[in-house]
Amino acid sequence: MTQLPWLSLIIWIPLITGILFLFINSAKSKSTRHFGMLVSSLVSVISTVLWATATTEDALGSYAERVTWIPTLGVDYSLSMDGLSGLMVLLTGLIMPFAYGASMGCWKAYKNKNEARYFGCLLIIQGSLLGVFTATNFFLWFCFYEISLVPAFFLVKIWGSAGKDRSSMRFFVYSMAGSIALLLGFLALAGATGSFEFDEIAAQSSAGNLADLIGSNLGWFDMPIGWLCALIFLLIFVGLAVKVPWVPLHGWLPDTYDHAPSPVTMVLTGLMSKMGLYGLIRMGLPMMPYALPKLLTSLLVLTVFGIIYSAFAAMGQRSIKRMFAYSSINHLGYCMLGILSLGVVTNGDMSLEIQKSSVLGGVMLQMFAHGIIASVLFYFVNAMENRIGRKILMDEHGGLRKVAPLMAGTMGLAVFASIGLPGLNGFVGEFLIFKGVFALVPWAACIAVAGLLITAVFLLRFLQVVFHGQVGKSAPKFKDLSLMDTILVSPFIVLMVILGFFPHLLLSGLNPVINNIIRAMQF
Repeated sequence: MTQLPWLSLIIWIPLITGILFLFINSAKSKSTRHFGMLVSSLVSVISTVLWATATTEDALGSYAERVTWIPTLGVDYSLSMDGLSGLMVLLTGLIMPFAYGASMGCWKAYKNKNEARYFGCLLIIQGSLLGVFTATNFFLWFCFYEISLVPAFFLVKIWGSAGKDRSSMRFFVYSMAGSIALLLGFLALAGATGSFEFDEIAAQSSAGNLADLIGSNLGWFDMPIGWLCALIFLLIFVGLAVKVPWVPLHGWLPDTYDHAPSPVTMVLTGLMSKMGLYGLIRMGLPMMPYALPKLLTSLLVLTVFGIIYSAFAAMGQRSIKRMFAYSSINHLGYCMLGILSLGVVTNGDMSLEIQKSSVLGGVMLQMFAHGIIASVLFYFVNAMENRIGRKILMDEHGGLRKVAPLMAGTMGLAVFASIGLPGLNGFVGEFLIFKGVFALVPWAACIAVAGLLITAVFLLRFLQVVFHGQVGKSAPKFKDLSLMDTILVSPFIVLMVILGFFPHLLLSGLNPVINNIIRAMQF
């Protein structure tokens, strides 16, 4: 398989197909819809095979591609797949056909709107996400990153519900502001090191050269080197944290998730939020040893606050979709907590270095687990909306378990996975994160763990109110999961259980990457 440019194929096939779909002017086209599903599924199968083959062969870089692109800037078209990027390629391969299938099942809600362009936007997002997760230099990474934001904006703007104009504009403004900050930060870093390559910058960080390079090659306002390094780190951090999102940069998310079509929300939360976390691992961690300790402490305080705030905000929502939106902020907050805890100075203490490996492994597993769980939860929101023809409000339902027992059971399992029940995939990542954070930043872990309790409260309350108790007025309109629902959801339910008991299926491919990153972070 290594003889062909497989990474380029899985990127450009959906990208080009999606662009061609944009030129089809047809409100409804079953053949276009099915062809798009075929393309998305084919790319996903190839993505899964690439991940599985690379892991089996213990050669996660075997699909590397490099072609000279812009020689005057020293920029190559370079792709590669290590353990982390392979995991994200796998996640993309799982969720995109899932969201595509969910869209096919609810197309009746988008009457008189161009179907081909909707599915074309989804295909463009799929290709650009695969580019984001496999690009090895910032220039190429940023191109794919920006491409992914354009179709996401139009999916909300054109096919969203009431309030979509304001939500899409807020999404655009936050995204552009974050992109500007990220661009400034990384261009400064590239100007200091003379390279756009992630590996080269990580190597300079590992050698302890970054501060000297920044001091000698950048002269911003005669700033002290320490402050200049902190500023560059902060620009990169803020630019990427917007996409996670991280409180207090989350203002775009609740309305956008609420007003976007639910299949699009599946992509936004399951995959596009991971671009920020992935970027922080690739770009933020090499700069972290040079950031001021007080800055990292301040960011940790905000992160802990965000975890508690988002949990309480979720508890207060009447809209189920908004509740899951805030729940997503809460769960990704644990990933941000883990990433920032890696900035703790260990002074060569091997026991603390081991805890850092635990944290980073937990963050990567949580990224994957959250993508699976959140996409399933929003799929069920989509299924419920299709059954009653409008948004789902918490207090309008009850006793749905009696009319839709299969939906109640499978959604209940997804909710317990989100809570972090042992034996399900949501547990392992959170456990590893808190295990390490308790050793590295005990005060942050002690406060943040309250978020787990609050999360359990509002999610269990959701199950009790909607699926148990007295049968509500909407119950007669509800039908249980259809055959298509079952086919789409079953692989994810199985994954939740299998990865809960056998997390090493993912960790075995991640361990080399984790060890390399931790070794490169010199303090």
